[in-house]
Amino acid sequence: MRPILTITEDEINGQLLRVIKLLFSTNVDQIIIQREKIALEEFDATQSVDDIMAAFQQEGYSPEFLADLEEGLKTSSVYKP
Repeated sequence: MRPILTITEDEINGQLLRVIKLLFSTNVDQIIIQREKIALEEFDATQSVDDIMAAFQQEGYSPEFLADLEEGLKTSSVYKP
């Protein structure tokens, strides 16, 4: 048996370790742990780049990510506000 655990970062805790230990005490020889998929939303093309960036900044994304995102939005052939 090879169980697959789909988890979020917030679910990495002592309880997860207990679940893994319990699974290994059975006939499990391998456990696959994968990150829960993130659902992305399409942005409203009428929003300005400044408004989009402000929303991401409020969520606490890293400055490096924000810089890449802003550059991508400004040079995108799809997003044209």
